[in-house]
Amino acid sequence: MLATKYRIPKEEIAPLLKKGESLVSKLFIIRCKENDKNFFRYRVIISRKVDTKAVKRNLLRRQSYEAIRINSPKEREKNNFDIVLIPKKSILSSSFQSISKDIEENIIKKLHGKNE
Repeated sequence: MLATKYRIPKEEIAPLLKKGESLVSKLFIIRCKENDKNFFRYRVIISRKVDTKAVKRNLLRRQSYEAIRINSPKEREKNNFDIVLIPKKSILSSSFQSISKDIEENIIKKLHGKNE
C-alpha cells in the first residue's frame, strides 16, 4: 500500500477536482495540480458506476495504489503534484500488469517528466 504521507487528504480533493489540470489515459481520468510539498501525493476514487460490488472496487483501488508505489519516484525538489486517478470502466477487464503499465507510461512519465 501507499504510505499515508503520499495520499491526498479528503478535504483537498474537491478543489483539486474543480481546478486541476485534466489528462486521460486508456484506463484512467487524471486530475492534477501542483502542490507545495517536496513529493507527489495521490488519491484513487472509484465510482459505483465502475462496479457495484465494493469488493471489486477495493481490489482495483489496492492494485492502483500498489502500481503507483512500485513505479513512483520518491522525493523531488522541483514542482510536485497532487494527482487524483479516476478509473474508467475498461479497468474491470484489465490485469494488474496492464494497470501498472498504464500508470507508469501515462501518469508517472508524463507528470514526473514535467519536473525535469
